[in-house]
Amino acid sequence: MVNHALGRWALALAWAGLACGISVSASQAPAAAGQSPGRSNEVGIPIQDKTVQAACGSCHRSDDKQQMSRISFRRTTPEGWQETIKRMVALNGLKIEPAAAREVVKYLSDHLGLAPEEARPAAYEVERRLGDDAYKSDDLEGVCNACHSLGRVIAQRRTRGEWEGLVAMHRGWYPLVDRQVFRRMGPAPTGRDAEGRPPDTRHPMEKAIDYLSAAFPLETAEWAAWSAAMRPARIGGQWALTGHESGKGDVYGRVVLTPVPNTDDEFTSDITYTYARSGQQVTRTGRVVIYTGYQWRGRSSVGGDDSTAAKEVMLVDRDWRGIDGRWFHGGYDETGIDVRLRRVGGDTTILGVDRSDLRQGTTQTVKIFVANPPSGLQARDVDLGPGVTVTSASLAGDVVTAGVAIASTATVGPRDVVIGGVVKPAALVVYDKVDAIRVVPDWSMARTGGVSYPKMFTQFEAWAYQNGPDKMPGTDDDLRIGMVDAVWSLEEYTATFEDDDVNFVGSVDPESGLFTPNIEGPNPKRVGQRNNVGDVWVVATYRSPREASAPPLRGRAHLLVTVPLYMRFDFSVTP
Repeated sequence: MVNHALGRWALALAWAGLACGISVSASQAPAAAGQSPGRSNEVGIPIQDKTVQAACGSCHRSDDKQQMSRISFRRTTPEGWQETIKRMVALNGLKIEPAAAREVVKYLSDHLGLAPEEARPAAYEVERRLGDDAYKSDDLEGVCNACHSLGRVIAQRRTRGEWEGLVAMHRGWYPLVDRQVFRRMGPAPTGRDAEGRPPDTRHPMEKAIDYLSAAFPLETAEWAAWSAAMRPARIGGQWALTGHESGKGDVYGRVVLTPVPNTDDEFTSDITYTYARSGQQVTRTGRVVIYTGYQWRGRSSVGGDDSTAAKEVMLVDRDWRGIDGRWFHGGYDETGIDVRLRRVGGDTTILGVDRSDLRQGTTQTVKIFVANPPSGLQARDVDLGPGVTVTSASLAGDVVTAGVAIASTATVGPRDVVIGGVVKPAALVVYDKVDAIRVVPDWSMARTGGVSYPKMFTQFEAWAYQNGPDKMPGTDDDLRIGMVDAVWSLEEYTATFEDDDVNFVGSVDPESGLFTPNIEGPNPKRVGQRNNVGDVWVVATYRSPREASAPPLRGRAHLLVTVPLYMRFDFSVTP
């Protein structure tokens, strides 16, 4: 792993390319020319780039087919290749300039990368999403994910010899893994199972190698098809932006991509968007590099201010009409926007609304965000469905402001937004009361910091629900009304005897739902001078302004506040 002492050089490379993933240490002696360790007959991918050969050739030898030991027998993301270079610099004395490192990462990502079908299941890892692994496997459970997510594993393809080499590297660098997860510490199983099969006496690491070699081999039909057809993504032009930022709500705007002269896959970006709930407007500029024909890696900021910089990890659709992913920042990349871009043509496109809740028997204003709105817009051009009357409509820029009246007899349920024949399905919801409040996310993690390590913040938001046709709360037919303003507080999550975590872990903003952890380090005010860590409930309390006499509704989420991540990979993902 890369620790903070190596941060300054690693940062220069990180801004140049990408990071994440696992690499095999070059401290091991190189295999015979062109061979993967332990597999003399394995076939790899030729390396034809002179920069890669010059930078890596002193340790990774090439054969007469231009296969380089170790390198030719692995495919991974741009982050994975950058992490390999950083590991070689940190542990094996590689000397390489950032410009050359960028070239190496670009070539390896394009020629030894992943097909879109291979990358999408692991996208949550490079998008830096907090949560449980989306990928599950009994043969990997408790082996690989004892230390890191499985996303870091499945974002790679290797020959069997290279999977064996990866396990060997872990055993060499981290000997405790043998006793903890890699080997079976106890007698081998005996006797047959209920179906008469003999016992599986393999060690956990042997099961993992067999599984990975079969599920994630170097050669796949997906990569063969993509690498044969891959070409630069033609994404220059205007794009409509829709997204959501936790705690702030939906965002809508535009992105203009301009090709960088004399390049096939680099663009400058001009970004404008509005937070629909608050009306806050943001303008950003940045730069984007497309790897492997579809992997967007970018960096943008407001006015060139580094404190506003966001890293961008997205995937371009095959038809070049859609791009989706996440823009993020923070000490642990914990804050960000889920983003979806759609190519803008000449037709009207409805992006979304500022509020989705339409209460029976009320009048209110709805703002509708539109790309290429029709000229001469009138109230009759806006249709919000049965029981909802549009009394007025005006257009300012890309925003339609509609006055609406919701009948007291309007049927509860979703409503489409229609403007001039263009439909946005289920953008609004008619309801008659709020039955429940749910906190999103329902579980999260924060890290103490602020002295020697960064803090990891956590943002919560509250959503209102009405019970569905079955009249039961918490079932699949519940109607999600919309995001609401709640009052936030902390309560003790009793996990140990005489728990007092709520007094030390930090605080939550009562208006915004942003949790700020306490500083790291032993606290002399705690029993045993413990760190400021622990478990708490984050509670949202909501009282409907139209139901003032009704008791307030509450929702809550479990928050684990833990120590800083003392050893970590640098997941920088910017051009």
